[in-house]
Amino acid sequence: MQYAIATSQPFSFAQSVAFIRRFPAVQGDYLVEDNAVTAAVAIAGKPVAITLRSVGSNLVVETMSERAARIAADFVGASDDIAPFYAIAETDAPMRPVVRSLYGLHHVRFLTLGEIAVYSVMMQRAPINVAAAYKRRFLERFGLPIAIKRHTLRAMPELADLAAIEAAEIGEAIGHGKKGERIAGVVQGVAALGEEWLREAPYAEARDALLELPGIGPFSAAAILLRGLGRMDELPPHSNFEEAGRAVYGERFDAGAIAKRYGTSIGYWAFYVMAASGRSRMAKPAPRRLRSAA
Repeated sequence: MQYAIATSQPFSFAQSVAFIRRFPAVQGDYLVEDNAVTAAVAIAGKPVAITLRSVGSNLVVETMSERAARIAADFVGASDDIAPFYAIAETDAPMRPVVRSLYGLHHVRFLTLGEIAVYSVMMQRAPINVAAAYKRRFLERFGLPIAIKRHTLRAMPELADLAAIEAAEIGEAIGHGKKGERIAGVVQGVAALGEEWLREAPYAEARDALLELPGIGPFSAAAILLRGLGRMDELPPHSNFEEAGRAVYGERFDAGAIAKRYGTSIGYWAFYVMAASGRSRMAKPAPRRLRSAA
């Protein structure tokens, strides 16, 4: 079935596709084409394909169920109102060229809350390439496979099913026993809080409830709310955001002043500076390798 996806303007699906191509944490998870992205999501314990596609100026999703279509729309932040962020950025000279270069990009989330709950632990004290490798191993063991255009995609199990996986199994699958224990505990805790409550509760209450879970610190809590549920109220505390911010602002970078300026749009500010940083890295030519003299 094909569902029309309403988008809050401005919206550029081309920008979404470009971001997905650059984001190391999801490399290999989706089938990415010039004007379409296909992913697999678990619905009632079975893998379901979802294909987001631009048709002229419209965005459609091809999938089997309305629930899967809603997941697809959330995945690319289709309904996000980015006008308040753009209005603030227009008064912020260093950010104006960043916004113009990414114009119409909405916040691309992790596909499900379960996925970011798992990944939030994998990326603790680990470079992004190492965390991505943990995620690939996890999906190879526990992901639900579905064949699409001669490719096999693997859907992350639903939150309740993830919570039933034993810690030892996770540790064995990813090759890291301690992270396996932590992932199991975090997933169980997030499942107990419930996705609906984490979406609807006042931000501070949701954040503090996550912080009470063993294995979740300030960065992981903010990442779950921001990268999983699109809640933009706070900036995750992490040096990568500061590094990306300094690349935009130079010596004028002041994290506190920026947070005050952008208010509840600070999550979008963070997303844009990180997206700009990722695009800059991709644009740099690979270093030349010298041949051995042997």
